[in-house]
Amino acid sequence: MDDLNPGDVNLMADERQASDQFSHLLQAVRKRVNKQQFATWFQRTTLISWSNGELVMGLPNRFYKEWFHKNFRSLLARAAEEIGQAPVQIRFEVAETPAIALDEEPSPEPGGPTSPVEPTVGQAGSLPFTGSGPEDLPLRFHEHYTFENFMTGPSNRVAYAAARAVANDPGRAYNPLFLHGSVGLGKTHLLHAVCRQFHQRRPDQRICFLSCEEFTNEFVQALQHHNLEHFRQRFRNVHLLVIDDIHFLVGKERIQDEFFHTFNRLYQTHHQIVVSSDAPPSEIPTLQDRLISRFKWGLVAQIEQPEMETRMAIVSRKADLLKIEVPNDVVEFIAANFRNNIRELEGALLSVSARAGVAGVPIDLSMAQEALEPSIHGGRPPMSLDRITETVASHFQVKISDLRSKRRSRSISLPRQVIMYIGRETTNLSLDEIGDHFGGRDHSTVLYAYGRVKDKMEQDASFAAEVERLLDRLGAR
Repeated sequence: MDDLNPGDVNLMADERQASDQFSHLLQAVRKRVNKQQFATWFQRTTLISWSNGELVMGLPNRFYKEWFHKNFRSLLARAAEEIGQAPVQIRFEVAETPAIALDEEPSPEPGGPTSPVEPTVGQAGSLPFTGSGPEDLPLRFHEHYTFENFMTGPSNRVAYAAARAVANDPGRAYNPLFLHGSVGLGKTHLLHAVCRQFHQRRPDQRICFLSCEEFTNEFVQALQHHNLEHFRQRFRNVHLLVIDDIHFLVGKERIQDEFFHTFNRLYQTHHQIVVSSDAPPSEIPTLQDRLISRFKWGLVAQIEQPEMETRMAIVSRKADLLKIEVPNDVVEFIAANFRNNIRELEGALLSVSARAGVAGVPIDLSMAQEALEPSIHGGRPPMSLDRITETVASHFQVKISDLRSKRRSRSISLPRQVIMYIGRETTNLSLDEIGDHFGGRDHSTVLYAYGRVKDKMEQDASFAAEVERLLDRLGAR
């Protein structure tokens, strides 16, 4: 500090003050939006500057910038008033930041900052990785399967945080780590990310990453060639064993026995085990009870279907990675119509991009609708918002005219929010179009209603069942 002049000291004080103000602003925002909205949109914001009544916020990409300008500018201004900082001019700039799950304390970084591993990690035998085949081979990573590129939300936050903890503190944080969920939700992405980060921190330790089918094939080959000892030495002397699709053990008693003893050896030596499956341990048919018990020794984490907010963030991130310019209304359209898994989202994005490339024109909403119509609802026409309104109004025994009025009593606001929720989940309409259906309400009102219903469904099982019955009546399930 002795070498700093007064100007430097004042600058540092101003920066600390701006940082504190920004923290207070985000806390005020947190009170005004639901948990899912805050987790999806605000966890990747950064402070670029805040001085002379102007706040400059950093956002991860162009889509976020447009979305914040359209949806959150007024909310941020109101939050600034709440903390006594108004009037404030708010400006957004693109400033890439890592996707870290909110409410997660970063794991210790003993190795310091790390850089991504290249998709191919060297020549055969040059690194302590092993893949399929009789000898050690270099492990090849998908270039985009990193923790930084994994979009987090309520559907996957526990699995993501656990995977990071395992990569940072293997053998102690969660051992074993059992990830399960339907196809295309990001299990393999997390397995690659664990291996990458493990190697970055412990380049001298051995990793074995393969599918359960490959493990099975190698066991069969070892039996045929009377080489079981080599097989056992190979898999029981690694520091990290990662097996994808462990449910492939179904009906294979001898291989389950072999994996059981491999598991025991690694566990006893405090070496990390990570596996993935389409189902939790207790729901894998014919899996031995002793294996089910051991899988439960650590953490069993489910990855569920991503919510609308998370799907939009995923499409945006995929577009960035693929260097595709996609307007925000197209991002919303894809996210609204492809809800099952991440692969569907990426496939839809690539279909739209291919159509635009063939036609030699920029991507827009009408093109996206035309390109994806055969894939949406099996070609069925989109759900009508009028039909949804009539069905919900009948269920709650309220008048449609009241739903479209300015009345805010609970007996009216709740069914109105349910209609907005179902409309967003089952139609191709934008937030503004749904808002227009209710007397010109804006997109932020629809977004808030969607979040309120989503939260209430998570907290109230009877209400969730009620909404599910409405979806069944509408033929949306």
